[in-house]
Amino acid sequence: MQCEEVQGLLDLHLDNELTEEIQRKMERHLLRCPACAYEARTLEQTRQMLREAVSVEEPAPGFRERAAARLLDAAAVRRPEPMGMGRQWKLPLIVESE
Repeated sequence: MQCEEVQGLLDLHLDNELTEEIQRKMERHLLRCPACAYEARTLEQTRQMLREAVSVEEPAPGFRERAAARLLDAAAVRRPEPMGMGRQWKLPLIVESE
């Protein structure tokens, strides 16, 4: 693998979201390339620091249900009427005065 490829796949590699074959290629490259290995360690440490710095808060009871209901209500208000057969567009009538 080339360094550019590795750089683009580091996040997926750290999340273990790559195929086994690509994961092995990434690991081999990281063993041979100090620059990419440094980048991977730095990214991993940064992610760990962020996880430790930000606590995960649970939403208040019923929050998800209330939020989903509000989204459904908003979608119903904005939903356009289906166009039926024979319905035509109404265009404004512009009358020019002299």
